[in-house]
Amino acid sequence: MDYYQQTPRPVYVRFVNELMPMQMVDIFINDTPALRGLMAGQMTQPIPMPMGNYNFKVYQTNTNQLLVNQNLQIERNSLIRIMMEANRVVLKVSDEMMDQMMPYGMPMYGQMPMPQCPQMNQMRDTIVSGQSRLRFINLSPNAPSLDITTPQGIVLFRSVPYRAVTEYLNLASGVHNLEIRESGTDRVLLAIPNVVLNPNEVKTIYAIGLIGGSPMFEIIILDDRI
Repeated sequence: MDYYQQTPRPVYVRFVNELMPMQMVDIFINDTPALRGLMAGQMTQPIPMPMGNYNFKVYQTNTNQLLVNQNLQIERNSLIRIMMEANRVVLKVSDEMMDQMMPYGMPMYGQMPMPQCPQMNQMRDTIVSGQSRLRFINLSPNAPSLDITTPQGIVLFRSVPYRAVTEYLNLASGVHNLEIRESGTDRVLLAIPNVVLNPNEVKTIYAIGLIGGSPMFEIIILDDRI
Protein backbone atom coordinates (compact mmCIF):
# COMPACT_ATOMS: atom_id res chain seq x y z
CA MET A 1 0.00 0.00 0.00
CA ASP A 2 1.34 3.42 -0.93
CA TYR A 3 0.97 5.58 2.17
CA TYR A 4 2.52 8.53 0.37
CA GLN A 5 0.20 8.71 -2.61
CA GLN A 6 -0.42 12.36 -3.42
CA THR A 7 -3.85 13.85 -3.92
CA PRO A 8 -4.25 14.86 -7.59
CA ARG A 9 -3.95 18.57 -8.18
CA PRO A 10 -7.39 20.06 -8.87
CA VAL A 11 -8.38 21.87 -12.02
CA TYR A 12 -10.38 25.09 -11.98
CA VAL A 13 -13.76 25.75 -13.57
CA ARG A 14 -15.57 29.02 -14.25
CA PHE A 15 -19.20 29.35 -15.33
CA VAL A 16 -20.54 32.18 -17.49
CA ASN A 17 -24.27 32.81 -17.94
CA GLU A 18 -24.95 33.79 -21.56
CA LEU A 19 -28.76 33.49 -21.34
CA MET A 20 -31.30 36.28 -21.75
CA PRO A 21 -31.25 39.26 -19.36
CA MET A 22 -32.86 38.79 -15.97
CA GLN A 23 -32.53 34.99 -16.33
CA MET A 24 -30.72 34.00 -13.16
CA VAL A 25 -29.67 30.40 -12.73
CA ASP A 26 -28.71 27.96 -9.99
CA ILE A 27 -26.04 25.34 -10.74
CA PHE A 28 -25.92 21.88 -9.17
CA ILE A 29 -22.90 19.60 -9.51
CA ASN A 30 -23.64 15.90 -8.94
CA ASP A 31 -26.99 16.99 -7.41
CA THR A 32 -25.23 19.19 -4.86
CA PRO A 33 -25.96 22.96 -5.00
CA ALA A 34 -22.81 24.78 -6.09
CA LEU A 35 -23.92 28.25 -7.23
CA ARG A 36 -27.13 30.20 -6.77
CA GLY A 37 -28.35 33.34 -8.51
CA LEU A 38 -25.81 33.61 -11.33
CA MET A 39 -27.13 36.52 -13.39
CA ALA A 40 -27.05 36.84 -17.18
CA GLY A 41 -23.67 38.22 -18.24
CA GLN A 42 -21.98 37.24 -15.00
CA MET A 43 -19.02 34.91 -14.67
CA THR A 44 -17.96 33.06 -11.55
CA GLN A 45 -14.59 33.02 -9.91
CA PRO A 46 -12.58 29.79 -10.40
CA ILE A 47 -13.98 26.71 -8.63
CA PRO A 48 -11.45 23.95 -7.77
CA MET A 49 -12.54 20.45 -8.77
CA PRO A 50 -10.78 17.08 -9.09
CA MET A 51 -10.56 15.86 -12.68
CA GLY A 52 -13.40 13.53 -13.61
CA ASN A 53 -16.87 13.12 -15.05
CA TYR A 54 -19.58 15.33 -13.53
CA ASN A 55 -23.31 15.79 -13.85
CA PHE A 56 -24.33 19.45 -14.14
CA LYS A 57 -27.91 20.61 -13.68
CA VAL A 58 -28.90 24.23 -14.26
CA TYR A 59 -32.19 25.53 -12.84
CA GLN A 60 -33.88 28.87 -13.31
CA THR A 61 -33.58 30.72 -10.03
CA ASN A 62 -36.80 31.07 -7.99
CA THR A 63 -38.86 28.81 -10.29
CA ASN A 64 -36.65 25.69 -10.03
CA GLN A 65 -37.33 24.98 -13.70
CA LEU A 66 -34.71 22.55 -14.99
CA LEU A 67 -32.97 24.18 -17.96
CA VAL A 68 -30.25 21.65 -18.69
CA ASN A 69 -29.08 18.27 -17.38
CA GLN A 70 -25.71 17.39 -18.88
CA ASN A 71 -22.66 15.26 -18.10
CA LEU A 72 -19.21 16.70 -18.81
CA GLN A 73 -15.71 15.32 -18.53
CA ILE A 74 -13.52 17.90 -16.76
CA GLU A 75 -9.83 17.30 -17.39
CA ARG A 76 -8.26 20.78 -17.35
CA ASN A 77 -9.00 24.39 -16.43
CA SER A 78 -12.28 25.13 -18.17
CA LEU A 79 -14.77 27.85 -18.95
CA ILE A 80 -18.30 26.39 -18.99
CA ARG A 81 -20.75 28.53 -20.95
CA ILE A 82 -24.48 28.35 -20.18
CA MET A 83 -25.98 29.30 -23.53
CA MET A 84 -28.79 28.83 -26.04
CA GLU A 85 -28.25 26.53 -29.02
CA ALA A 86 -31.02 25.40 -31.39
CA ASN A 87 -33.65 26.82 -29.03
CA ARG A 88 -32.45 24.89 -26.01
CA VAL A 89 -30.07 25.54 -23.14
CA VAL A 90 -26.75 23.73 -23.36
CA LEU A 91 -23.38 23.73 -21.61
CA LYS A 92 -20.33 24.39 -23.77
CA VAL A 93 -16.79 23.82 -22.50
CA SER A 94 -14.26 26.17 -24.05
CA ASP A 95 -11.09 24.41 -22.89
CA GLU A 96 -10.87 22.30 -26.08
CA MET A 97 -10.88 25.47 -28.16
CA MET A 98 -8.28 27.05 -25.88
CA ASP A 99 -5.95 24.05 -26.14
CA GLN A 100 -6.10 24.19 -29.94
CA MET A 101 -5.70 27.98 -30.04
CA MET A 102 -3.48 29.46 -32.73
CA PRO A 103 -2.48 33.12 -32.94
CA TYR A 104 -4.93 35.37 -34.78
CA GLY A 105 -2.83 37.94 -36.60
CA MET A 106 0.18 39.50 -34.94
CA PRO A 107 -0.71 41.21 -31.66
CA MET A 108 1.39 44.34 -31.22
CA TYR A 109 2.16 46.73 -28.42
CA GLY A 110 4.26 49.57 -29.66
CA GLN A 111 6.81 47.83 -31.88
CA MET A 112 7.16 44.57 -29.89
CA PRO A 113 5.70 41.52 -31.69
CA MET A 114 4.30 38.64 -29.69
CA PRO A 115 6.09 35.27 -30.01
CA GLN A 116 4.22 32.67 -32.05
CA CYS A 117 2.34 29.62 -30.69
CA PRO A 118 3.58 29.39 -27.07
CA GLN A 119 1.73 27.13 -24.68
CA MET A 120 -1.00 28.88 -22.71
CA ASN A 121 0.35 27.91 -19.28
CA GLN A 122 3.84 29.04 -20.22
CA MET A 123 2.48 32.38 -21.37
CA ARG A 124 0.51 32.81 -18.14
CA ASP A 125 3.46 31.94 -15.94
CA THR A 126 6.09 34.01 -17.80
CA ILE A 127 5.73 37.46 -16.30
CA VAL A 128 8.31 40.19 -16.61
CA SER A 129 8.91 41.44 -13.08
CA GLY A 130 6.80 44.49 -12.33
CA GLN A 131 4.70 44.15 -15.48
CA SER A 132 1.30 42.55 -16.11
CA ARG A 133 -0.06 40.06 -18.63
CA LEU A 134 -3.32 40.38 -20.53
CA ARG A 135 -5.19 38.34 -23.12
CA PHE A 136 -8.55 38.59 -24.90
CA ILE A 137 -11.32 36.05 -25.57
CA ASN A 138 -14.16 36.87 -27.97
CA LEU A 139 -17.36 35.16 -26.77
CA SER A 140 -19.82 37.44 -28.56
CA PRO A 141 -21.68 35.25 -31.10
CA ASN A 142 -22.69 38.02 -33.52
CA ALA A 143 -19.57 40.13 -33.25
CA PRO A 144 -17.26 40.57 -36.24
CA SER A 145 -13.56 39.95 -35.80
CA LEU A 146 -12.41 42.37 -33.11
CA ASP A 147 -9.36 44.48 -32.35
CA ILE A 148 -8.37 45.62 -28.87
CA THR A 149 -6.69 48.99 -29.17
CA THR A 150 -5.72 52.08 -27.26
CA PRO A 151 -7.73 55.27 -27.93
CA GLN A 152 -4.75 56.39 -30.02
CA GLY A 153 -5.19 53.39 -32.33
CA ILE A 154 -2.30 51.18 -31.14
CA VAL A 155 -3.46 47.59 -31.69
CA LEU A 156 -2.85 45.18 -28.82
CA PHE A 157 -4.88 42.25 -30.19
CA ARG A 158 -5.78 42.08 -33.87
CA SER A 159 -8.58 40.32 -35.81
CA VAL A 160 -9.90 38.09 -33.01
CA PRO A 161 -12.92 36.11 -34.29
CA TYR A 162 -15.71 34.54 -32.25
CA ARG A 163 -14.49 31.79 -29.85
CA ALA A 164 -10.83 32.75 -30.36
CA VAL A 165 -8.31 33.13 -27.55
CA THR A 166 -5.28 35.35 -27.96
CA GLU A 167 -1.85 34.85 -26.50
CA TYR A 168 -0.90 36.73 -23.36
CA LEU A 169 0.68 40.13 -23.82
CA ASN A 170 3.15 41.87 -21.48
CA LEU A 171 1.95 45.34 -20.49
CA ALA A 172 3.30 47.96 -18.15
CA SER A 173 1.39 48.02 -14.88
CA GLY A 174 -0.92 50.96 -14.32
CA VAL A 175 -4.30 52.21 -15.54
CA HIS A 176 -5.03 51.61 -19.23
CA ASN A 177 -7.83 52.97 -21.41
CA LEU A 178 -8.75 50.47 -24.12
CA GLU A 179 -11.28 50.12 -26.91
CA ILE A 180 -12.92 47.23 -28.75
CA ARG A 181 -13.06 48.03 -32.46
CA GLU A 182 -14.36 46.26 -35.51
CA SER A 183 -11.22 44.71 -36.91
CA GLY A 184 -9.30 46.86 -39.35
CA THR A 185 -11.52 49.91 -38.85
CA ASP A 186 -11.85 52.92 -36.57
CA ARG A 187 -15.38 51.87 -35.54
CA VAL A 188 -15.42 51.68 -31.73
CA LEU A 189 -17.87 49.06 -30.50
CA LEU A 190 -17.10 49.49 -26.80
CA ALA A 191 -14.84 51.70 -24.71
CA ILE A 192 -13.02 49.99 -21.82
CA PRO A 193 -11.84 52.80 -19.54
CA ASN A 194 -9.66 52.54 -16.45
CA VAL A 195 -8.39 48.97 -16.76
CA VAL A 196 -6.21 48.58 -13.67
CA LEU A 197 -3.25 46.25 -14.12
CA ASN A 198 -1.17 45.80 -10.99
CA PRO A 199 2.40 44.46 -11.10
CA ASN A 200 2.60 40.70 -11.76
CA GLU A 201 -1.14 40.35 -12.43
CA VAL A 202 -2.47 38.09 -15.20
CA LYS A 203 -5.91 38.96 -16.53
CA THR A 204 -8.31 38.05 -19.33
CA ILE A 205 -10.80 40.34 -21.05
CA TYR A 206 -13.93 38.45 -22.11
CA ALA A 207 -16.30 40.01 -24.68
CA ILE A 208 -19.81 38.63 -24.14
CA GLY A 209 -23.38 39.41 -25.17
CA LEU A 210 -24.75 40.59 -28.51
CA ILE A 211 -23.92 43.71 -30.48
CA GLY A 212 -27.15 45.65 -30.83
CA GLY A 213 -29.08 42.88 -29.12
CA SER A 214 -29.89 41.31 -25.79
CA PRO A 215 -28.05 40.45 -23.62
CA MET A 216 -26.07 43.58 -24.38
CA PHE A 217 -22.50 43.56 -25.61
CA GLU A 218 -20.10 44.05 -22.69
CA ILE A 219 -16.82 42.89 -21.23
CA ILE A 220 -15.77 41.04 -18.10
CA ILE A 221 -12.19 41.21 -16.80
CA LEU A 222 -11.05 38.36 -14.56
CA ASP A 223 -7.83 37.45 -12.75
CA ASP A 224 -6.18 34.32 -14.19
CA ARG A 225 -3.73 33.73 -11.35
CA ILE A 226 -5.54 30.71 -9.94
